[in-house]
Amino acid sequence: MRAEAQTEPFEGKVAVADVVLNRVESPQFPDTIKEVIYEPGQFEPVSNGQINKPADEKSIEAVDAALSDMRNITEDSLFFYNPDIATNRWLDSRETAVVIGD
Repeated sequence: MRAEAQTEPFEGKVAVADVVLNRVESPQFPDTIKEVIYEPGQFEPVSNGQINKPADEKSIEAVDAALSDMRNITEDSLFFYNPDIATNRWLDSRETAVVIGD
């Protein structure tokens, strides 16, 4: 969480966790959180090693929120991105369901 959304507001951190949970529930993705996160090519922090840094307190709180009162903040979305820094533009062709932070 920290590695993928460290510059995002709290709601953005929750949204990243929510997308991971949505993927676990989707037949299009693996069935566990670990498998979703480590699926090749899905999350930049896995490939650059940032995922191995300890989670900060806000990231832990965001995961807790995604598992409880803020579940579905992303309206069942399976993807997220920041259009200002994304290098791959394939999500530009998809409908945006919700905008949270960057």
